[in-house]
Amino acid sequence: MKVPFFITRSSHYDPIVAVRFIVLFNAVTLGFQSVSGIGRSQSVDFISEGGRNDYPIRIPKPQTEPHRLVFKRGYQMRKLSIAGLLAGYVGSQAIEAKDALGLILVLDESQSIKAIYSFISQGVVEWEVSNLDATRSEPLIETFTITHKGLKNIPIPSLF
Repeated sequence: MKVPFFITRSSHYDPIVAVRFIVLFNAVTLGFQSVSGIGRSQSVDFISEGGRNDYPIRIPKPQTEPHRLVFKRGYQMRKLSIAGLLAGYVGSQAIEAKDALGLILVLDESQSIKAIYSFISQGVVEWEVSNLDATRSEPLIETFTITHKGLKNIPIPSLF
């Protein structure tokens, strides 16, 4: 039995199994535990046109809800030093800046860039810290939600 061409896999198109990523806001590198909301959606209406009954026509609706990205990371306690305070200030300013250029670089296990997503941030709309519980020894997780003006997948040229 012959396998259809779209099902066969070659070593050239192996999936990325170990995901590592770097997030940059205005060229400031920030570490996060997870990023969610990477994707795109478009609301549409369908109308039927007289005389053409074989399929409805799709009409895009204007965007009514902002695009969102959610970033999670362990809450960091900084040493009381000029360098620590400056690093915290620069990082928070980069996240909270409006019209900040954001990049998410997806790396494989050999630290090669496999995907790049870019966006223009509109600033933080939600910020939350996980529940405080003195009976557990769990890390304190900080969650940021930002809105952005649209996500673009920047193609990575393949050399092989």
